[in-house]
Amino acid sequence: MDDRSLRDWLLRAGFALPDTLQAGIDGTIANATTPLMHAARMGDAQALDALLARGADPALLNADGNGALWFACFADSLACAAALIRAGAPLDSQNVNGATALIYCASAGKTPLVGLLLDAGADAGLMTLDDFTALELAANPQCLRLLKAARGAHG
Repeated sequence: MDDRSLRDWLLRAGFALPDTLQAGIDGTIANATTPLMHAARMGDAQALDALLARGADPALLNADGNGALWFACFADSLACAAALIRAGAPLDSQNVNGATALIYCASAGKTPLVGLLLDAGADAGLMTLDDFTALELAANPQCLRLLKAARGAHG
């Protein structure tokens, strides 16, 4: 995606742009949502890749403590999630409820994303504020098996 296309995408999404595209790459809209988070939530791998190529920070969190990786998982976008993992997005950030991307994916039955996150090294032992792990919240047998295997592999 060239600069003009990315600028148009950002403006359509509601992001205000300062004098340069680069200066607005990590700007925010409602709920401290960055362009990278928005692209991930929309499952827009082309915009996400363009933002990452221009230095968008994959570690930023919104007001609820969710990052772009969580939003890619919400969108059920393996392509966006994989790109964010390659870019160094934190695997184990916990939102205001203590949920990680892995906990969310397990509880939503998103088996391919659970596998991707576990393969990348996500911590299956983290707990929500209500003391539930991804294993305890697994929504389907496939997620349950993946999480049990990960627990067995790590002790």
